[in-house]
Amino acid sequence: MKFLNQIYQYINILSLDVVAGSLISALFFSRLLDVHPDATVFVSLALTVWVIYTVDHLRDAHNIVWPASTDRHRFHQVHFRPVVILVMVAIVVDVVVIFLLPSNVIKFGFVLGCMVLIYLVCQRYLKFLKEVFVACLYTAGIVLPSLSVADSHLLPEHYLIIVKFVITALMNLLLFSLFDLEVDRDQQQHSFVTWFGANATYYSIIMLGVVNIFTGLRLWSFDRNVAGIFIAMNAVLLMVLFLKRKLVKNNYYRMAGDAVFLIPGFYLI
Repeated sequence: MKFLNQIYQYINILSLDVVAGSLISALFFSRLLDVHPDATVFVSLALTVWVIYTVDHLRDAHNIVWPASTDRHRFHQVHFRPVVILVMVAIVVDVVVIFLLPSNVIKFGFVLGCMVLIYLVCQRYLKFLKEVFVACLYTAGIVLPSLSVADSHLLPEHYLIIVKFVITALMNLLLFSLFDLEVDRDQQQHSFVTWFGANATYYSIIMLGVVNIFTGLRLWSFDRNVAGIFIAMNAVLLMVLFLKRKLVKNNYYRMAGDAVFLIPGFYLI
């Protein structure tokens, strides 16, 4: 059991569970909208998500002039050069895959890529809005494969589901910021919680979770399975929040938080 836990810790440090969650969530939206994006779209999504998250971790690790206090940043400090090489290889492969994508996906992807680039450049100036921007960009990347090939008009329930996914992603990010408050202060990182404090962040997460759970009931008549997925995702995040002290050891909170985006996989089953 300890061996499996160590393996999953490395999977989490390398953001591979985030990649898996993004793929499952993208497949969830394709099933929801009844579309069938080309397989190359999902390959590009996986590579792009991994590159974005890893570059972000590498930049943070590079900016920390002393040994990092978190396993994730410390790993990227120690293995900085090998990880940079892997990122460069992933970028080259991603560029090749992009040329194989359908034209409509390339158009949507180009716009999203510009937005991501702007975020990476302006991140230090976003301050307390960082989590909001990341949640929106993450959701945009998740729904891009399906929206780019969707022929029919979206129903109001579809828009609601997309908004609920943004809120879930925002809860996830605020939760991580809350757990990492002391670390972010020590490393002079800006986030919602460093600006507004732990109490404001704590109650913001609860408010978002309650709103998302109750709006999930609005979807019950539309698709009870979808409603159940979002209720479960937000319930897990709230549970992680309430069990903060027990989950802070060994970064269990981060594993549980990232694993939330694997829950949509039940809809595929």
